[in-house]
Amino acid sequence: MSRSFSRTVVGTAIVAAVTMIGPPANADVASVSVAAGPEGLLTGCRYTVTAAVTDSMIPPGSVFFLLAGGVIPGDGERIPGEAVHHPENNTVTASWTPTRIGSQNLIGMQSEPGRYTSSKFITVDVVGSGLDTGSSCLRIG
Repeated sequence: MSRSFSRTVVGTAIVAAVTMIGPPANADVASVSVAAGPEGLLTGCRYTVTAAVTDSMIPPGSVFFLLAGGVIPGDGERIPGEAVHHPENNTVTASWTPTRIGSQNLIGMQSEPGRYTSSKFITVDVVGSGLDTGSSCLRIG
């Protein structure tokens, strides 16, 4: 086999592999929402936050949630825990338990190594304190 033929075979194999794998997914965050109960958002109770994304293929951990503004000091804080990707409906969800009463920004952010690529936010108002009973939230303050 000549050198030029082996280079052609290797080059063709690399092009085929790149074509099959494709470029990395770049989902954009399209919207953010939170499922509040009838009493509104209360500290001490768990809520599901959701980010709608534009792509069903996203790397694990590339979409996450933050809180900022209002009563949050500094540049904000990341909502603890792992966000779960749902490719069947292009959403990412996480569980959030508010710790502060007042207005704050709930941010869904998508990133890739070294940079943020998109984000959306909504302003939410945590109106009081609650007790998480497991299946519901009882307002206590």
